[in-house]
Amino acid sequence: MANVAALSRLMLGCVGELGEHDSFRLAGAAVMVAGAVWPNAQPSAAMLAAYQADPELGSMRLDFTATVREVLEVLISGLLARSSR
Repeated sequence: MANVAALSRLMLGCVGELGEHDSFRLAGAAVMVAGAVWPNAQPSAAMLAAYQADPELGSMRLDFTATVREVLEVLISGLLARSSR
C-alpha cells in the first residue's frame, strides 16, 4: 500500500484535477494493469515462433509500454469526466 500511496502522490502532482481519492484509485489500477499486461507482453519462445509463422497472431502481440499508457489514458479520461459531472 505504501508504494501505491507514493505512486498516487506522483500522479496527483501530474494530474492535480483528479484529487486525492481518484489519484489513489488510479495508482492502484496502474499497478494492477502493469501486473496484468507484463506477462502477456513477454511471450515465450514458442509464442514468438507462432507470431512469426502466422502474421495474424503477430498483430495481436502487446507492447507493454504502449498498452499500459493507453489503458491509463482511458482511466484518467474517465475519472476526469466523471468528476466534472
